[in-house]
Amino acid sequence: MKFIIKYILIFPAAFYIGQWIVQNLPKRKFLKAIEITMALDIFMAFLLFIYPISFLYNDRGELSGFQGTFLEAGWFSLVLGALTLTSILIRLDYGLKFTNFHYLLYFFAIVSQFLSKNKTIWLALLIIMFFLVFIKMFISKDSKIKNSVLKLRKINSFNFIAIAILFLIIFFGINLMLDKPIISIAMIEEKLNDERGKAFLAAITLLQNSDWLGSYGFGFIQQYFSVYTDEIIGLDADSSMIFNSYLDVWISVGLIGLLYHIILLKMSFSISHLFTLIIPVYWFIFSNTNPTMGVEEYYLFLGIAYGLTLNNKKEEIN
Repeated sequence: MKFIIKYILIFPAAFYIGQWIVQNLPKRKFLKAIEITMALDIFMAFLLFIYPISFLYNDRGELSGFQGTFLEAGWFSLVLGALTLTSILIRLDYGLKFTNFHYLLYFFAIVSQFLSKNKTIWLALLIIMFFLVFIKMFISKDSKIKNSVLKLRKINSFNFIAIAILFLIIFFGINLMLDKPIISIAMIEEKLNDERGKAFLAAITLLQNSDWLGSYGFGFIQQYFSVYTDEIIGLDADSSMIFNSYLDVWISVGLIGLLYHIILLKMSFSISHLFTLIIPVYWFIFSNTNPTMGVEEYYLFLGIAYGLTLNNKKEEIN
Protein backbone atom coordinates (compact mmCIF):
# COMPACT_ATOMS: atom_id res chain seq x y z
CA MET A 1 0.00 0.00 0.00
CA LYS A 2 2.84 2.42 0.82
CA PHE A 3 4.26 1.96 -2.69
CA ILE A 4 0.90 2.69 -4.32
CA ILE A 5 0.50 5.86 -2.23
CA LYS A 6 4.01 6.98 -3.13
CA TYR A 7 3.77 6.37 -6.88
CA ILE A 8 0.20 7.66 -7.31
CA LEU A 9 0.29 10.64 -4.92
CA ILE A 10 3.65 11.60 -3.39
CA PHE A 11 6.00 11.21 -6.38
CA PRO A 12 3.74 12.98 -8.94
CA ALA A 13 3.22 15.72 -6.32
CA ALA A 14 7.00 16.12 -5.91
CA PHE A 15 7.41 16.40 -9.71
CA TYR A 16 4.61 18.97 -9.91
CA ILE A 17 6.00 21.01 -7.00
CA GLY A 18 9.43 21.05 -8.64
CA GLN A 19 8.17 22.41 -11.95
CA TRP A 20 5.75 24.85 -10.22
CA ILE A 21 8.46 26.34 -7.99
CA VAL A 22 10.87 27.06 -10.81
CA GLN A 23 8.11 28.55 -12.95
CA ASN A 24 6.60 30.79 -10.28
CA LEU A 25 9.39 31.78 -7.89
CA PRO A 26 12.10 34.32 -8.77
CA LYS A 27 15.35 32.47 -9.46
CA ARG A 28 17.17 34.26 -6.61
CA LYS A 29 14.56 33.17 -4.05
CA PHE A 30 14.62 29.63 -5.37
CA LEU A 31 18.42 29.48 -5.18
CA LYS A 32 18.39 31.00 -1.70
CA ALA A 33 16.20 28.10 -0.51
CA ILE A 34 18.48 25.58 -2.27
CA GLU A 35 21.66 27.05 -0.78
CA ILE A 36 20.25 27.37 2.75
CA THR A 37 19.25 23.69 2.52
CA MET A 38 22.79 22.84 1.39
CA ALA A 39 24.32 24.76 4.30
CA LEU A 40 22.01 23.06 6.82
CA ASP A 41 22.71 19.58 5.43
CA ILE A 42 26.48 20.18 5.60
CA PHE A 43 26.24 21.65 9.11
CA MET A 44 24.19 18.68 10.37
CA ALA A 45 26.65 16.25 8.76
CA PHE A 46 29.57 17.81 10.65
CA LEU A 47 27.57 18.12 13.88
CA LEU A 48 26.32 14.54 13.92
CA PHE A 49 29.72 13.18 12.94
CA ILE A 50 31.25 14.89 16.00
CA TYR A 51 28.24 14.45 18.33
CA PRO A 52 26.10 11.53 17.10
CA ILE A 53 22.55 12.09 18.41
CA SER A 54 20.96 8.65 18.43
CA PHE A 55 17.47 9.58 17.19
CA LEU A 56 18.90 11.67 14.32
CA TYR A 57 21.93 9.58 13.32
CA ASN A 58 21.85 6.08 11.85
CA ASP A 59 25.14 4.54 13.02
CA ARG A 60 26.28 1.89 10.52
CA GLY A 61 29.63 1.16 12.16
CA GLU A 62 32.52 0.99 9.70
CA LEU A 63 30.15 1.84 6.85
CA SER A 64 29.25 5.17 8.44
CA GLY A 65 30.44 8.31 6.71
CA PHE A 66 29.12 11.85 6.64
CA GLN A 67 25.36 11.52 6.41
CA GLY A 68 23.76 14.18 8.57
CA THR A 69 20.11 13.37 9.24
CA PHE A 70 19.86 11.08 6.19
CA LEU A 71 19.39 7.34 6.69
CA GLU A 72 22.80 6.63 5.20
CA ALA A 73 25.81 8.36 3.67
CA GLY A 74 24.78 7.44 0.11
CA TRP A 75 21.54 9.43 0.29
CA PHE A 76 23.33 12.39 1.88
CA SER A 77 25.90 12.38 -0.93
CA LEU A 78 23.26 12.01 -3.64
CA VAL A 79 21.07 14.88 -2.43
CA LEU A 80 23.99 17.17 -1.55
CA GLY A 81 25.41 16.59 -5.05
CA ALA A 82 22.06 17.49 -6.64
CA LEU A 83 21.76 20.64 -4.50
CA THR A 84 25.33 21.70 -5.34
CA LEU A 85 24.86 21.18 -9.07
CA THR A 86 21.52 23.04 -8.93
CA SER A 87 23.13 26.07 -7.31
CA ILE A 88 26.05 26.17 -9.76
CA LEU A 89 24.16 25.37 -12.97
CA ILE A 90 21.20 27.71 -12.48
CA ARG A 91 23.56 30.55 -11.55
CA LEU A 92 25.43 29.89 -14.79
CA ASP A 93 22.22 29.58 -16.81
CA TYR A 94 20.81 32.90 -15.61
CA GLY A 95 24.05 34.85 -15.23
CA LEU A 96 23.72 35.23 -11.45
CA LYS A 97 26.93 36.09 -9.64
CA PHE A 98 28.92 33.85 -7.33
CA THR A 99 30.01 35.37 -4.01
CA ASN A 100 32.64 34.27 -1.50
CA PHE A 101 29.80 32.59 0.42
CA HIS A 102 29.08 30.35 -2.58
CA TYR A 103 32.71 29.35 -3.06
CA LEU A 104 32.94 28.51 0.65
CA LEU A 105 29.71 26.53 0.44
CA TYR A 106 30.95 24.53 -2.55
CA PHE A 107 34.28 23.88 -0.81
CA PHE A 108 32.55 22.37 2.24
CA ALA A 109 30.23 20.42 -0.09
CA ILE A 110 33.26 18.81 -1.78
CA VAL A 111 34.86 18.04 1.60
CA SER A 112 31.57 16.52 2.80
CA GLN A 113 31.38 14.37 -0.34
CA PHE A 114 34.83 12.92 0.41
CA LEU A 115 33.89 12.30 4.03
CA SER A 116 30.63 10.61 3.02
CA LYS A 117 32.77 7.87 1.42
CA ASN A 118 30.29 7.62 -1.44
CA LYS A 119 31.76 6.41 -4.75
CA THR A 120 28.90 6.99 -7.18
CA ILE A 121 29.07 10.79 -6.91
CA TRP A 122 32.61 10.83 -8.35
CA LEU A 123 31.69 8.35 -11.06
CA ALA A 124 28.68 10.53 -11.95
CA LEU A 125 30.78 13.69 -12.24
CA LEU A 126 33.35 11.93 -14.45
CA ILE A 127 30.67 10.50 -16.75
CA ILE A 128 28.98 13.93 -16.94
CA MET A 129 32.26 15.53 -18.07
CA PHE A 130 32.70 12.99 -20.87
CA PHE A 131 29.00 13.31 -21.74
CA LEU A 132 29.45 17.07 -22.21
CA VAL A 133 32.32 16.41 -24.61
CA PHE A 134 29.95 14.19 -26.63
CA ILE A 135 26.90 16.50 -26.48
CA LYS A 136 28.86 19.59 -27.60
CA MET A 137 28.63 18.43 -31.24
CA PHE A 138 24.82 18.66 -31.11
CA ILE A 139 24.69 22.22 -29.74
CA SER A 140 23.96 24.82 -32.41
CA LYS A 141 23.46 28.59 -32.40
CA ASP A 142 19.79 28.38 -31.57
CA SER A 143 17.77 31.17 -29.94
CA LYS A 144 16.10 28.73 -27.54
CA ILE A 145 19.46 27.78 -26.04
CA LYS A 146 20.73 29.72 -23.04
CA ASN A 147 23.97 31.67 -23.44
CA SER A 148 25.55 29.39 -20.83
CA VAL A 149 25.03 26.40 -23.15
CA LEU A 150 26.49 28.30 -26.12
CA LYS A 151 29.56 29.02 -23.98
CA LEU A 152 29.84 25.28 -23.37
CA ARG A 153 30.03 24.78 -27.13
CA LYS A 154 33.05 27.10 -27.31
CA ILE A 155 35.05 25.27 -24.63
CA ASN A 156 37.79 23.07 -26.02
CA SER A 157 36.93 19.39 -25.44
CA PHE A 158 40.52 18.78 -24.41
CA ASN A 159 39.91 20.94 -21.31
CA PHE A 160 37.19 18.57 -20.08
CA ILE A 161 39.42 15.55 -20.63
CA ALA A 162 42.36 17.28 -18.90
CA ILE A 163 40.13 18.17 -15.91
CA ALA A 164 38.86 14.58 -15.73
CA ILE A 165 42.43 13.20 -15.72
CA LEU A 166 43.53 15.74 -13.10
CA PHE A 167 40.49 14.87 -11.01
CA LEU A 168 41.35 11.17 -11.17
CA ILE A 169 44.95 11.80 -10.14
CA ILE A 170 43.89 13.95 -7.16
CA PHE A 171 41.12 11.54 -6.12
CA PHE A 172 43.30 8.44 -6.18
CA GLY A 173 46.17 10.37 -4.55
CA ILE A 174 43.92 11.24 -1.61
CA ASN A 175 42.46 7.72 -1.68
CA LEU A 176 45.93 6.18 -1.26
CA MET A 177 46.72 8.44 1.72
CA LEU A 178 43.62 7.37 3.67
CA ASP A 179 43.89 4.68 6.35
CA LYS A 180 40.64 3.26 5.03
CA PRO A 181 40.54 4.04 1.27
CA ILE A 182 37.26 5.07 -0.34
CA ILE A 183 38.00 2.63 -3.18
CA SER A 184 40.06 -0.55 -2.96
CA ILE A 185 40.41 -3.76 -4.99
CA ALA A 186 38.86 -5.75 -2.14
CA MET A 187 35.86 -3.40 -2.01
CA ILE A 188 35.28 -3.64 -5.78
CA GLU A 189 35.47 -7.44 -5.65
CA GLU A 190 32.99 -7.53 -2.76
CA LYS A 191 30.51 -5.30 -4.60
CA LEU A 192 30.73 -7.40 -7.76
CA ASN A 193 30.69 -10.83 -6.12
CA ASP A 194 28.58 -10.34 -2.99
CA GLU A 195 26.58 -7.12 -3.37
CA ARG A 196 25.53 -5.15 -6.48
CA GLY A 197 26.87 -7.62 -9.04
CA LYS A 198 25.15 -10.53 -7.35
CA ALA A 199 21.90 -8.56 -6.94
CA PHE A 200 21.96 -7.68 -10.66
CA LEU A 201 22.18 -11.37 -11.62
CA ALA A 202 19.31 -12.21 -9.24
CA ALA A 203 17.19 -9.45 -10.81
CA ILE A 204 17.93 -10.68 -14.34
CA THR A 205 16.87 -14.20 -13.31
CA LEU A 206 13.55 -12.83 -12.02
CA LEU A 207 12.95 -11.01 -15.30
CA GLN A 208 13.85 -14.08 -17.35
CA ASN A 209 11.38 -16.15 -15.33
CA SER A 210 8.64 -13.64 -16.19
CA ASP A 211 9.47 -13.72 -19.94
CA TRP A 212 10.99 -10.24 -19.44
CA LEU A 213 7.59 -8.79 -18.53
CA GLY A 214 8.22 -8.26 -14.81
CA SER A 215 5.04 -7.10 -13.04
CA TYR A 216 5.60 -9.12 -9.86
CA GLY A 217 3.90 -6.37 -7.88
CA PHE A 218 4.85 -3.77 -5.27
CA GLY A 219 6.43 -5.29 -2.18
CA PHE A 220 7.56 -8.42 -4.03
CA ILE A 221 11.28 -7.63 -3.69
CA GLN A 222 11.00 -7.28 0.09
CA GLN A 223 9.14 -10.58 0.35
CA TYR A 224 11.43 -12.39 -2.12
CA PHE A 225 14.71 -11.46 -0.47
CA SER A 226 13.37 -12.20 3.01
CA VAL A 227 13.46 -15.90 2.05
CA TYR A 228 16.27 -15.79 -0.55
CA THR A 229 18.68 -18.61 0.27
CA ASP A 230 21.92 -17.10 -1.12
CA GLU A 231 23.11 -14.12 0.94
CA ILE A 232 23.49 -10.78 -0.86
CA ILE A 233 24.99 -7.90 1.13
CA GLY A 234 22.39 -5.16 1.60
CA LEU A 235 19.39 -7.27 0.60
CA ASP A 236 17.20 -8.91 3.22
CA ALA A 237 13.70 -8.76 4.74
CA ASP A 238 14.08 -4.99 5.26
CA SER A 239 14.99 -4.27 1.61
CA SER A 240 12.12 -2.90 -0.45
CA MET A 241 14.31 -2.26 -3.51
CA ILE A 242 17.50 -3.56 -5.10
CA PHE A 243 20.42 -1.38 -6.22
CA ASN A 244 19.16 -0.48 -9.70
CA SER A 245 16.02 1.64 -9.98
CA TYR A 246 15.21 0.61 -13.56
CA LEU A 247 15.36 -3.08 -12.65
CA ASP A 248 13.33 -2.31 -9.51
CA VAL A 249 10.46 -0.72 -11.39
CA TRP A 250 10.65 -3.32 -14.19
CA ILE A 251 10.36 -6.20 -11.70
CA SER A 252 7.59 -4.49 -9.70
CA VAL A 253 5.30 -2.93 -12.32
CA GLY A 254 6.61 -4.23 -15.61
CA LEU A 255 7.53 -2.60 -18.90
CA ILE A 256 4.82 0.07 -18.53
CA GLY A 257 6.44 1.34 -15.34
CA LEU A 258 9.87 1.27 -16.96
CA LEU A 259 8.59 3.17 -20.01
CA TYR A 260 6.86 5.73 -17.75
CA HIS A 261 10.14 6.56 -15.99
CA ILE A 262 12.07 6.77 -19.26
CA ILE A 263 9.47 9.23 -20.61
CA LEU A 264 9.74 11.23 -17.37
CA LEU A 265 13.50 11.41 -17.83
CA LYS A 266 13.07 12.45 -21.49
CA MET A 267 10.60 15.21 -20.52
CA SER A 268 13.16 16.61 -18.08
CA PHE A 269 16.10 16.52 -20.49
CA SER A 270 16.81 19.43 -22.80
CA ILE A 271 19.88 21.13 -24.27
CA SER A 272 18.28 24.53 -23.60
CA HIS A 273 19.93 24.96 -20.17
CA LEU A 274 23.01 23.56 -18.49
CA PHE A 275 20.70 22.43 -15.69
CA THR A 276 18.34 20.48 -17.98
CA LEU A 277 21.37 19.05 -19.78
CA ILE A 278 23.21 17.76 -16.71
CA ILE A 279 20.74 17.07 -13.88
CA PRO A 280 18.70 14.35 -15.71
CA VAL A 281 21.99 12.61 -16.64
CA TYR A 282 23.11 12.88 -13.00
CA TRP A 283 19.95 11.14 -11.75
CA PHE A 284 20.10 8.58 -14.58
CA ILE A 285 23.61 7.54 -13.47
CA PHE A 286 22.59 7.28 -9.81
CA SER A 287 19.43 5.36 -10.77
CA ASN A 288 21.59 2.62 -12.29
CA THR A 289 23.50 2.14 -9.04
CA ASN A 290 20.93 3.08 -6.36
CA PRO A 291 17.16 2.76 -5.73
CA THR A 292 16.68 6.49 -6.37
CA MET A 293 13.16 6.14 -7.78
CA GLY A 294 12.02 5.33 -4.27
CA VAL A 295 12.78 8.84 -2.98
CA GLU A 296 10.95 12.12 -3.54
CA GLU A 297 14.10 14.03 -4.50
CA TYR A 298 14.37 12.11 -7.80
CA TYR A 299 11.00 13.45 -8.95
CA LEU A 300 11.49 16.89 -7.40
CA PHE A 301 14.71 17.64 -9.31
CA LEU A 302 13.38 16.20 -12.57
CA GLY A 303 10.31 18.40 -12.04
CA ILE A 304 12.58 21.44 -11.68
CA ALA A 305 14.30 20.51 -14.96
CA TYR A 306 10.92 20.10 -16.68
CA GLY A 307 9.81 23.49 -15.34
CA LEU A 308 12.86 25.14 -16.93
CA THR A 309 12.07 23.53 -20.30
CA LEU A 310 8.49 24.87 -20.03
CA ASN A 311 9.86 28.34 -19.22
CA ASN A 312 11.98 28.19 -22.34
CA LYS A 313 8.99 27.24 -24.50
CA LYS A 314 7.00 30.17 -23.08
CA GLU A 315 9.89 32.53 -23.90
CA GLU A 316 9.90 31.21 -27.48
CA ILE A 317 6.15 31.89 -27.86
CA ASN A 318 6.48 35.39 -26.45
